Amino acid sequence: MGTSLVRYTSTKSKQPSWGVLKEEKIHALKVKFDHHRDVMDLYHSNRTKFDAAIAKTSISRSDAEFLSPLSQDIQLIAQGMNYESHRAESRVTGAEKEVQDDDQNLLFYKASSTISKPNVTILRPKNTKLLDYEIELGIVMKKAITKATEVTEKNLGDYIGGLILTNDVSSRDEMFGASVLQWYKGKSFRTFCPAGPVLYLLDGDDIKQIYSLQLKLSLNGTVMQDATTDQLLHKPPATLTELSTFTNLNVGDCIITGTPGGVLMNLNVKTALAIVLNLKKDRKRREKLTAAQLAKRAFLKPGDVLELEIKSTDGRINLGRQRNEIAEA
Repeated sequence: MGTSLVRYTSTKSKQPSWGVLKEEKIHALKVKFDHHRDVMDLYHSNRTKFDAAIAKTSISRSDAEFLSPLSQDIQLIAQGMNYESHRAESRVTGAEKEVQDDDQNLLFYKASSTISKPNVTILRPKNTKLLDYEIELGIVMKKAITKATEVTEKNLGDYIGGLILTNDVSSRDEMFGASVLQWYKGKSFRTFCPAGPVLYLLDGDDIKQIYSLQLKLSLNGTVMQDATTDQLLHKPPATLTELSTFTNLNVGDCIITGTPGGVLMNLNVKTALAIVLNLKKDRKRREKLTAAQLAKRAFLKPGDVLELEIKSTDGRINLGRQRNEIAEA
């Protein structure tokens, strides 16, 4: 059974501390590390020493404020279109012919400065009208990869040391605001990646549970996304193998593995034409795309509340819950 690592401040101390969450109680972890990679290294290399550092006394989670267990000085790599239900809503609907290469694993960077405490107030940037959510499972590296490497289901546990709940918040109008697409900018405003509260440190056969996790997101009390990780199209072994062919992965880096269907953005012919017919007219394309989307539905606005959770279908692994209110930047 793995360990639920948290980072928190308490009513008695505003100094960030590491702890282990057990049955709604937080047991302080008596270590001086600032970075989650160091805590993970201790856990995976010297479990006896890690367990000895767990305080026997505890505080209630209601007496704590959770911070993100992920440090910001890491690589934050994202996957897109990694659930068929999300691909379906991202295809152009209503067109006479739909063409999409479903074999591509869409990989991109998201600024690590987006990493925020799990219950952060998400700030809608100025001039953003198409603010969207994406619940995603994050996998955290425990072993570096610095050359082309074949990662398989059998050796995946050698490379992945932790699991975390994330929200890949997106400014859709910013993403499509330039002729070559501004995904990095549109995904990378501050507060755009609430992460945590739990960094679940894997142990033993826990890695087998990676395909039995349920993701659920609600907007103002209505469930919008509900799926399980067995629906992932490009699974972690194939993704790590592909990443290893062109980039280094460091201990502590996080790969967020894509979102299921149910996001607010939904392509149609009108939206596609707004993009295609105005490739060299950035302002006009953005205006038309925004108008086409807002004609279909409302996007996130100040006062909206998101609630997210990820846990295994058998209840053994629980990555915790996030509650985020939207506010104007």
